[in-house]
Amino acid sequence: MIYSEEKSGGLALPLIVILLAMAVILAVLVATGGRQGSTSGRVWVPQAQQQGSGQ
Repeated sequence: MIYSEEKSGGLALPLIVILLAMAVILAVLVATGGRQGSTSGRVWVPQAQQQGSGQ
């Protein structure tokens, strides 16, 4: 026999998971975006020492 029962929520669960993942990614980008412009992007480079006064 062939049963023609419709699956309830077949498309709803994947759609909810995708939307939730997008919201989490967006929240992480917003949370880390403010800190990127301050000190986390800076690199400390030591200044070259002078070998003599030259006078």
